[in-house]
Amino acid sequence: MNAPLNAAATLPAGDERRARPEAAVFGEWNTSNLGDRGIHDGVLRFFSECGWDARSYGLSTLTPVPADAANRPASAPVPGRVVGVLGRVPPLKRVLRGARQRVRIAALSPRLRHSQAIVVGGGALLSDANLHFPQSLVRLARAARRLGKPLVCLGCSVEGEWSAPGSRMIGEFLDACEVIAVRDHATAGRLAAVIGAPPPVFGDFCLWESRIMEGGGSPQERHSYAINVSQLPGPWAGAQEHYEDALVALISRLARRAQGRRAGIRIFTTGTAEDARAAQRVFGRIDAVGAELHLPGNLAQLSSMLRTSAVAVSTRLHAAILALAEQTPVVGFSAGPKLRNYFATLGIRRCAYDVADQAQLMDWLAQADYGELYSEQRRALVHSPIWADRARVRRSLELLAGAETTCR
Repeated sequence: MNAPLNAAATLPAGDERRARPEAAVFGEWNTSNLGDRGIHDGVLRFFSECGWDARSYGLSTLTPVPADAANRPASAPVPGRVVGVLGRVPPLKRVLRGARQRVRIAALSPRLRHSQAIVVGGGALLSDANLHFPQSLVRLARAARRLGKPLVCLGCSVEGEWSAPGSRMIGEFLDACEVIAVRDHATAGRLAAVIGAPPPVFGDFCLWESRIMEGGGSPQERHSYAINVSQLPGPWAGAQEHYEDALVALISRLARRAQGRRAGIRIFTTGTAEDARAAQRVFGRIDAVGAELHLPGNLAQLSSMLRTSAVAVSTRLHAAILALAEQTPVVGFSAGPKLRNYFATLGIRRCAYDVADQAQLMDWLAQADYGELYSEQRRALVHSPIWADRARVRRSLELLAGAETTCR
């Protein structure tokens, strides 16, 4: 097992002729979820700042993805008869997916030979999900070993438990990695038992140093409350009705405060069709003068809306992260642990509420000073240890490239 950050790796012979090293980066890029698209933009920016070129591929598909995928419309897949049958027979689906991944990684290998590193970056990609990700991860691990390429895992997290096959596959992937740095402390704790020590915590690609350090305008100069609505994922789907009732009650109370301050209410999503339906239901139930429904079609629209809001109440993780990137204070309101884990990593855990904490959240939001909340969160972010871990990752990438680069 290699240490999480191995500084001894060198370029494969013959690659020294390249002016800039190339990384083959894999993730869930081309989806309708604007958080995933933000991660893609962040990955490309990070490697560019470190003096690398990056070529994008889908982790699930093991096929090339355009660099501008974040700005392209995402088409929803239409299940056919075969897909419908496979959905009812998960073991058959896993077997056929595994066979498909073997064929696709073989077809991709000639492209990967031209890269100096293979990178898996961002998102809950170390999760089992019926072997959806592990089957791709193990194929990448074996390809990296066969081609003699360093394997890097950055900004990833774990959701849920691993099955026995998933645990073996993820373990094989991690064992092949030269560099491992994860998204949050909870994931670092999970991986410690696998790799022998907790890896560094990199944070999320959507949040980077310069945006935090440069500060921004005070939220007191902004006048709208942005409320994120989503469809709760599988384990918590049963709480959807209660969650929407809680949001309607919260918005009603905020609307009374908004009237006194000439503020507005914005209901928004991060792009998925399932979230849009939930947001439309909530929007249809509220009685707030001038309320707006935002269903952004691209990352720029979402970021612009967050940039001009006084506070964001976020259910999805990237609704919160993208708000922080725009110097907007955030409050988490979520049924699952993912958002709370990330807030704890950043040192702002007290700002994360469970759906069951509806009453406490309403009382607090009705009285909170959002300017002070922004200052508190910015102080925590500025002093977060994730930036030191990122500096170590940047140095490791320099050494993997075999020469000094333009890392900042």
